[in-house]
Amino acid sequence: MKHFLLEGEYLVPFEEFSDLVPAHRAFLQNGYDAGHFLCSGPQIPARGGFLLARAENLEKLQEILADEPFTKAQKMRFCRITEFNPVQHQPILKDWFAKA
Repeated sequence: MKHFLLEGEYLVPFEEFSDLVPAHRAFLQNGYDAGHFLCSGPQIPARGGFLLARAENLEKLQEILADEPFTKAQKMRFCRITEFNPVQHQPILKDWFAKA
């Protein structure tokens, strides 16, 4: 399993997202339920957000992200997707990072 840190960049003021927030949160919940996402949240101030994710590879991650409502509406883009190797972490996260 590969691990990724994603940075999203808002392309419009956040006020223009209000109609998409419920669909965005449902998308994230589906990712959490499927075991793809560990944590997510907006930057402060709200210029974008971060997502910690895992997938078999970058191509599979991009397939998962293809349904993200903010990006589908062209109001956000993932400006950075960085694969990383989580060699150290809190013991409580052992199972999440060890899962293959």
